[in-house]
Amino acid sequence: MKNNIKIYTLGVISCLLLFGCKKNLLDRYPLDQITDENYWKTENDLKLYANSLYPKYIVGFGTDFADGTVQPYGVNVNTLVYGDVITDNAAPLTYSKVGTDEYIAYLSGGSGSGGWNFEGVRQLNFFIDNYKRASLPDNIANKYLGEIYFFKAWDYFNKVKLFGDVSWIQHSLNINSPELFGARTPRAEVMDSVMVMLNRAIDYLPAKGTEETNRLNKDMALFLKSRIGLFEGTYRKYHTELGLDPNAFLRYSAEASEALLNKYSLVQGDYNTVYNSLFATESYKSNPEVIMWREYSAAVTYGAAFSRYFAQNLRHQFGATRSLVDEYLCADGLTISTSPLFKGKGSIQTEMENRDPRLTQTIANFGTYNLANTTIQGANNAPLPNLPGMNGNKCPTGYRLAKWFYNNPVDWERVTNGQQAAPVFRFAEVLLNYAEAKYELGEVNQLVIDQTINKLRDRVGMPHLTIGNEPADSRLDGIYQTYVGASIPPLLREIRRERRVEMAFENTRWDDLMRWKAGKLINVPVEGIKFVQSQFPTVVVNKDIYLSAEGYILPYFKTIPAGRKFDETKGYLFPIPTEDLILNKNLVQNPNWK
Repeated sequence: MKNNIKIYTLGVISCLLLFGCKKNLLDRYPLDQITDENYWKTENDLKLYANSLYPKYIVGFGTDFADGTVQPYGVNVNTLVYGDVITDNAAPLTYSKVGTDEYIAYLSGGSGSGGWNFEGVRQLNFFIDNYKRASLPDNIANKYLGEIYFFKAWDYFNKVKLFGDVSWIQHSLNINSPELFGARTPRAEVMDSVMVMLNRAIDYLPAKGTEETNRLNKDMALFLKSRIGLFEGTYRKYHTELGLDPNAFLRYSAEASEALLNKYSLVQGDYNTVYNSLFATESYKSNPEVIMWREYSAAVTYGAAFSRYFAQNLRHQFGATRSLVDEYLCADGLTISTSPLFKGKGSIQTEMENRDPRLTQTIANFGTYNLANTTIQGANNAPLPNLPGMNGNKCPTGYRLAKWFYNNPVDWERVTNGQQAAPVFRFAEVLLNYAEAKYELGEVNQLVIDQTINKLRDRVGMPHLTIGNEPADSRLDGIYQTYVGASIPPLLREIRRERRVEMAFENTRWDDLMRWKAGKLINVPVEGIKFVQSQFPTVVVNKDIYLSAEGYILPYFKTIPAGRKFDETKGYLFPIPTEDLILNKNLVQNPNWK
């Protein structure tokens, strides 16, 4: 069976879910539109209701022009690709207020904004409160109930990441329900409930290969358990102020990951192309690595204008940072500070020689990833990136992203019906989760590293990581010491390095920094390529661009001359919108947010 997720246009459910026009105070308005006695009678009723929730949670690249914004992060709706622009992996032309301590509670808008939105929870609870009215056998009804539990766990996990303590809502509410005016539920209680939801989803969802086409299965729930367990376990370990035991959640992650280890495999191919090609396709139907993906269908003229606008570099107009580029190992498995293979930083061409092949498949070297059609807007962004002072859309660091680049003019011309597929859950992340969870549990050994990190390295022909023989990296150790307050053990450093390299621009970096209590890594000075005037003859230094003493581009020299600033006293959580605090006096703002 296929494990892709298609989204259907369902007029009946669209009508059923048009409940209430206002959203505030936990979206308190009752779902009184769904009261018809003829609903909740058949399996199809349950299926239609569940179908309507798929696009809310499995976003992929978004739909149509995919030009919405996700708050409070302030990034394009396609967070899968663009979520990293608020981290130390990327620098957008207009700097992120999240990474510079300029985000405030008032900016999150009115009630129900800034992520403090319970509309999805309300829809999920309404199903839970009503599905038994269909009087179906458990083996039929539970398939759909498992989907609802999966989405509810995912929804609350995202809320906890943003706010910590959140209001756990067990049932659909009426306008006078006292829960609307209650205090937030403690994080520990919410996350225990999330795991209950996930375990029920794993019990109820069909095994992979037995599910109906385009529906959830057990493996997807196991993946989510692997991700959530690692996040919560490490968050508790490094945020000692919570006083919460991390081990149960680390164990959840390890066990869920183990359940998937022998069921999937990494795509193989040419070392120099296999990684990049993984993200440039219209289908993952026979892909052994992708556990969940969102398909865009030409048959129903359903798509997203992702490949077109990514190629034209319109979204956020960003570039990767030197912080990310410097973390890639050399081809001998050593760091740039120790390897004799490293050619230096005299130009982007020299620094990309003899490196982990994923570097040139993630960041475009000059003269690579040229647009197949030079007549479309953005064609002057290749083979060289457009720096400030040049025509076209800007790559402010000079490190133009190659990952996700689908060089297909046919798909660009489809515009809002673009068919590039979105891999939502990838087996590579399971391997990384397992390695890190086992390390944090004190159970890592060479077998675990060989099953995980070294499989990722084998795919691109990189030397193995050997416990006890980790490469020295005074540069990265110094960064941790300066910005995080302490260096980390070499093995953990290499596990984290592998995660950053493998998962770059897949929207995991922010979560990693938050759970490691390493938000101040965002403060590492933002630098771009070594500027070579002959490569950019029309760009004027100290007018169009500004350079460091070493000659690296400084994209924020004028806009934030003091650099990005992460405030650890409050930055690990976002603020509750001010209007919600006014509506519910029992809500208390997160620490140090005004």
